[in-house]
Amino acid sequence: MKSRIPTIIITFFIPMIAIILCFPFYNRIEPFILGFSFNYFWIFSWLFLTSLCIFIGYRLDPYNDPNMTDAASKNLEDAKAYVTKVDSNNKTKGGGR
Repeated sequence: MKSRIPTIIITFFIPMIAIILCFPFYNRIEPFILGFSFNYFWIFSWLFLTSLCIFIGYRLDPYNDPNMTDAASKNLEDAKAYVTKVDSNNKTKGGGR
């Protein structure tokens, strides 16, 4: 089974590190970018970059693989067929609900 660790790192830790732990590096007023102080521009830009990180993490997540989804659907159908078969056997033997 593939690991989800890269997904977790990209989705959660990169934005957290960029906003919280890098605060001493971007805590300045000048230069002004698009009329915002650098501090506000940094935080505002990470709103969009966090969405990008979540999208990349979603695409890299092994549990979002279409092949795995198809296999899960097949397993669910097999389980439903098994439950139906067992339930019909119990009704024919006199057991059941």
